[in-house]
Amino acid sequence: MDTQEKGRRADPVVNYKQLRKFVLYPALALIGLWVCSLWLPDAFIGLSMNRNRIEKIAPLLEKAKDLKLTYEQVLADPAGAEGKPVTWCVQNRGEQSVTVDGDGNKPLAVSNYARMPLFTGSKHQACTVMLLLLEKTAPGRPVSVYFKEAF
Repeated sequence: MDTQEKGRRADPVVNYKQLRKFVLYPALALIGLWVCSLWLPDAFIGLSMNRNRIEKIAPLLEKAKDLKLTYEQVLADPAGAEGKPVTWCVQNRGEQSVTVDGDGNKPLAVSNYARMPLFTGSKHQACTVMLLLLEKTAPGRPVSVYFKEAF
């Protein structure tokens, strides 16, 4: 027997470097695909629902963009503004404190207040852009609106 063969280590039965390449990495890839398969359908459903919602209100958004009504214009002619859509930046801090641009001098009376998202920021922070439909407003009262959508 040759002395060199005695000193040489035998090759391991399992080569762990090859095992990692052919077993561990594919297993991790399969787990990753499985996790994505759990999340992706919900994401696609959510995106399609959002697209459908935006398509339904697109005509109102276009009309509001064309009209560009301001709070002051609505106060000046409440009867002429009735039923028209507006996109205003609204700060909702409570049912009695809904304002345009966070300005206390521009209050809103929201007929479907429960559907409107609550603004949780500080009093001086930004507001949320919302699509509103103007309703009949009595003179000397806050502008009455119907909440449609927040963006």
